[in-house]
Formats: sequence, C-alpha cells, structure tokens
Amino acid sequence: MIYFFSFLEFMLLILGVSFPLAKINEFWFFNSEFSILSISRDLIINKEYFLGLVVIFFGFLFPIIKIFSRHTKFKYIKKYNLHKFSMVDIFLISFLVFASKASNFFDMQILVGFYFLLSAVLLSYIQIVFDKDI
Repeated sequence: MIYFFSFLEFMLLILGVSFPLAKINEFWFFNSEFSILSISRDLIINKEYFLGLVVIFFGFLFPIIKIFSRHTKFKYIKKYNLHKFSMVDIFLISFLVFASKASNFFDMQILVGFYFLLSAVLLSYIQIVFDKDI
C-alpha cells in the first residue's frame, strides 16, 4: 500500500512541476503562466545558473530523492528529515498570491499545477504520519 501512495505522490509531483502553478496579470495587459520547470528553464536561459539549479533541486530533485529514500535501506538520507523542506514552494506561491492581492499593479491566480503540488506534499505528510520507519 505504501508503494501505491509513493507512486501517487511521484505522479502528483511530476504533474505539479510540469503544469502551470500560477498566472500573473500585470498592468491589465500582460499575462504569463509559470511552472517550476519553466521557471528553472528561463533562469538557466538567462544565465542565472545558480538560481536555476536551486529551483530544480528544491522544487524537483529534492522531493524525488525524498520519495525514493522511503523505500531504500540507505539510512544516511533519512536522518536529514527531508520532509521539512516540502512546503517551501507552496509557501512562496501563497506569499505571491498575498502580494498580488495587496498590489494594484499585478494580480495572480493559482492554477492546476499548484493543486497537484499541494496534493503531493499533503500525501507525503500523510505517509510520514502513518509510516513508523520514517
């Protein structure tokens, strides 16, 4: 059963980083949607390599390592409690939504990728609560 939940979490994570997280409307004329993968791609294209790698690592690779570490006997990874960093991207998106509501210059709408990502994070925490080995 835990393998099913891990697979479901993995699929939700893939959908969450691939689909657009939010849509920003600036000055009532300019619209843009972004996902974790598009943000990291744009950062690397604009030669912001460090920031691009940070987004890829914490938004994509870190959660995948966390999922796979549940099913390995490699205890070195488990001692770092990787689940503590799961909500960082959710918090940042929530902060942007708050900032958009307080601003007259841009508006932000949450899209389907955010909900996939949030579902993956919540499923991760449910597994942590019910799994005694983590």
